Amino acid sequence: MKAAFELAQRDGAAGLTMRRLGEELKVDATTLYRLFRDKDELLLAVYDHATAVELEEIGEVPDSEHWQDTLRRIADRIWATAVRSPAIAALTFARTTGGPAERRMVELILETFARSGLSREATVRYYRAFADATLGLAGQVAVLATLDPEIQAKDAASWTRIYAHLPDGEYPTARAHIAELTSIDRRTICDLVVEAVLAAAERESAESA
Repeated sequence: MKAAFELAQRDGAAGLTMRRLGEELKVDATTLYRLFRDKDELLLAVYDHATAVELEEIGEVPDSEHWQDTLRRIADRIWATAVRSPAIAALTFARTTGGPAERRMVELILETFARSGLSREATVRYYRAFADATLGLAGQVAVLATLDPEIQAKDAASWTRIYAHLPDGEYPTARAHIAELTSIDRRTICDLVVEAVLAAAERESAESA
């Protein structure tokens, strides 16, 4: 699995084939088909490996750690995966692997929200809000990182290339905020959304106490 992960990081998802992986491992590709039914199953296994790396980096959760701080560390590692392995994250961030690492991650996030004192229904609701928001925003960064460099540059310049030159009369608010629109970064947005979810969970937990 380590070889498949490194191959995907180096050559992207397009380079992750049974044939290429067989060459890396010096085995016949038919051997790999005994382990993985198809490329999709292989890709999901690679993503589960990435989740395992996240869990290793998160490490043991101290009993004294506030539940919100645990979730902040989880969100940070999910973001890190999208940044360092965009080819993998771009194709799998919306998928459910069902693998051992994903199962452990689901358990960890659910357990952490449950520690806040939320009801079972609210625990699941905030788990989904946290996971979907964090994976979605990190996945967006991963997708953009897999684009050709010229397309990335074109997309990044949209605010200054288009919005900064809109007519004041038609778009006064957009023009008034153009400096802020061009300076904010995607990690700041992700952190804002995570904090909003955590704050909402804290309020609901306090109200139900």
